[in-house]
Amino acid sequence: MAKKKKLEPAKFKVGDKVRVKHGIRDTDYPDMPLGGWAGTISEVHRGGMYTIRWSRETLAAMHPVVKQRSEKDGTVLEEYWLGDDDLEPDPGGPLNIEQPTEIAAKPLSPKDQDDRIRMVFGLSSNDPLPDVDDETLETYHEHLSKNLAFPFEAKHTSDTGPFSSRTIQVKVIGLGDPEEPMIDDMYGILCEARHERRVVTLPLDDLELRKGDSNRQLVEDYSYWLHNWG
Repeated sequence: MAKKKKLEPAKFKVGDKVRVKHGIRDTDYPDMPLGGWAGTISEVHRGGMYTIRWSRETLAAMHPVVKQRSEKDGTVLEEYWLGDDDLEPDPGGPLNIEQPTEIAAKPLSPKDQDDRIRMVFGLSSNDPLPDVDDETLETYHEHLSKNLAFPFEAKHTSDTGPFSSRTIQVKVIGLGDPEEPMIDDMYGILCEARHERRVVTLPLDDLELRKGDSNRQLVEDYSYWLHNWG
């Protein structure tokens, strides 16, 4: 019978103060060096891995792009996973943090929904998506006004009671006067649509477009942004 491989004891324990060795880089963003970052071991994992909670001094010295990327990716800025070979005991004293020589931004992908929205606002892949406010809604309104193909068919469903609703077919004819964007504080971008013989004003976000409609992705991207950053 083969003998079980004996696990090496962990080099560090919870509470130990450590620094990242110079030359170590972020796994997901190789353009960002981690050398000199200091913190405290908060968890010990199998295989010589640790969770490090960064010191206040390290958090204050981080490059702004690190914070932007953390916000964009939804990661915890204050903690990071590293292994035995990446760490050394913290000798104390001033930090000697390596700084990036060049910040690389991944190309935006038209196949990625967040990236398509970044393109609307002229952002890079390092930037988080902006919150919904009057200014960003006007920017999105201008983008949709230029790129939506009018008129187009859509369905609109509205509640008619506590447990009932009504769906109507409409033809969207525009987003109003470009000089005076149809924007509502509660409903976002509004559109003008024909239903039977009437012209009605509806929230663009409430429309359901048929599969295969070239406008569908544009409207769904806008709705995704409105609901998640509104």
